[in-house]
Amino acid sequence: MIKITTTSLIMGIALATFAGACAGDDGMNGTNGGNGDNGGDGSNGSNGSNGSNGSNGGDGFPGRPALGDQIDRTGRPAISTATLDTFNGDGASKGVNKDAYNAARPSEWPSFEGQIATSLAILDSLDANCGNQLLADDTNPNGRYAGLAGILADDQLYVNTMSGTCGVYLGLEAEVVGALPAGDGGCGGRMPADDVIDRSYSILAAGILSGVDDTITADDCSFSATFPFLCAPNS
Repeated sequence: MIKITTTSLIMGIALATFAGACAGDDGMNGTNGGNGDNGGDGSNGSNGSNGSNGSNGGDGFPGRPALGDQIDRTGRPAISTATLDTFNGDGASKGVNKDAYNAARPSEWPSFEGQIATSLAILDSLDANCGNQLLADDTNPNGRYAGLAGILADDQLYVNTMSGTCGVYLGLEAEVVGALPAGDGGCGGRMPADDVIDRSYSILAAGILSGVDDTITADDCSFSATFPFLCAPNS
C-alpha cells in the first residue's frame, strides 16, 4: 500500500433559511354570535389579524436572497488541490489560478484540461510506474493524460437513480471507463462517509480505485443513517 500524507481543504457551503408564517389569533368571527347558546363562537371572529401577511412579503416567506460570486465547486473534492498548479512554487499565482478554477462556469471547464494533464503526468509517477494511471493512453493524439484530464475537468457527480445501492464514490465514472464491471458502481455520486481522498489519489497515482492511503483512518464523528446523513453539529 502506498501512503501519501495530504492536506486537503474540502469546503461545502449549505444555506438553509427557515421562515414561519403566523396564522394570527383567528380574530373574532363575530357574525356567528347570533347562534345564541353558541354565541361563544364569536371569538373565532373575522380573522382580521391574519390580514394580508404584508410583513412576510405576502406569501409568508422572505424573498430569495441575491446570489454572490461563485467561490468554490463541490462536485469532486481534492481534484483542484491535486491537479491545479500543485507543483507551482509561486503561492500568489497558484491562488489566483485555483480561484479562477473554482469560479469557472461549466462552459469554461475545458480550458483547465491542459493544466490538469500536466499534473497528472507527475502524479502518475508516484508509484514508480509511469503509464498505469487510469485512462493513460500513449495513442491519444491529445496526449497520454488527456482522457482523464477531460473527465476531471467535467466537475460533476453522476447518479444512477435506478440503483438502490450507494457508497461507491465515482462508481458510475469507473463503470464507463472499464475500471468496474457494469452495475458494480452502484448509484455513484458521493455519500458523507465515502473516503473520497483515498479514492481520488488511488486513481491519480496508480489507476486503481483503492490502495493509495492518506493515513486518515476515521472521521471524528458518526454519520446519520437518515437525511441529511451528516454528523450532529458540534456543541
